[in-house]
Amino acid sequence: MDSNSQSANTEELPSQRLADVVGTAIAMLTLTLPMFVIGHYSSSSVEDNRQPLTYNLQTTDNHTEEIKSEISSIYKMNQHASGLSKKE
Repeated sequence: MDSNSQSANTEELPSQRLADVVGTAIAMLTLTLPMFVIGHYSSSSVEDNRQPLTYNLQTTDNHTEEIKSEISSIYKMNQHASGLSKKE
């Protein structure tokens, strides 16, 4: 009985080995092929449609004085508010 089971195992070994090789090949294709396809098609079809950001800054003295005045008034309000919160 043992001799029959051993001969059956030796016959199944090549088909088992072939199944392992085919399974490994399928697994490798499944893991690598999508990355190559995505890389191939995405690099050729990507377009840069972004608009450049531009800022129009006016550097007149009048605007600078207005900004300084606003900053000064905000600073004074913060000082006044912090003084009130310390009294409470």
